[in-house]
Amino acid sequence: MLKILSTCATLSFLLVSSAMAQSGVGACAADIKKVCANIEPGNLRIATCVKEHVADLSDVCKARLAAVAAAGKTCRADVEKQCSTERRRIQKVTCISNAITNFGDDCKAAIAAVVTRKK
Repeated sequence: MLKILSTCATLSFLLVSSAMAQSGVGACAADIKKVCANIEPGNLRIATCVKEHVADLSDVCKARLAAVAAAGKTCRADVEKQCSTERRRIQKVTCISNAITNFGDDCKAAIAAVVTRKK
C-alpha cells in the first residue's frame, strides 16, 4: 500500500507540477494551503493531510485529485518497470520525467488527460 501511495504521490507531483506550470495555478493549491497550512512538507505529510481532509476540499479539487490518482494507478506498472531502482523521491521524479516517453499508451493517455484538463 505504501509503495502504491508513494508511486501515486511521485506521479502526482510530476503531473501537478506540469499542470501548474502550464496554468499558473493548480486546481487544489488554495484548498491544500487552507486545510494543511500548518503541516511541514516531507514524508508524505501533506498527502496524508489532504487524505484526512478530503471532505473539506472543493469539488473541483476532489475531481482533480481523483484524476491524478487514476493516472497514478494506470501508470504504476510502467513506473515500477522503468524506475523501480530509484528509492529517493527526487531521483524517482527525475526518472519518471526522463522515462515518460517509454511508458505504455494507456499511461501516456492518462497523463495527457490530467495535464491537458481544464483547471
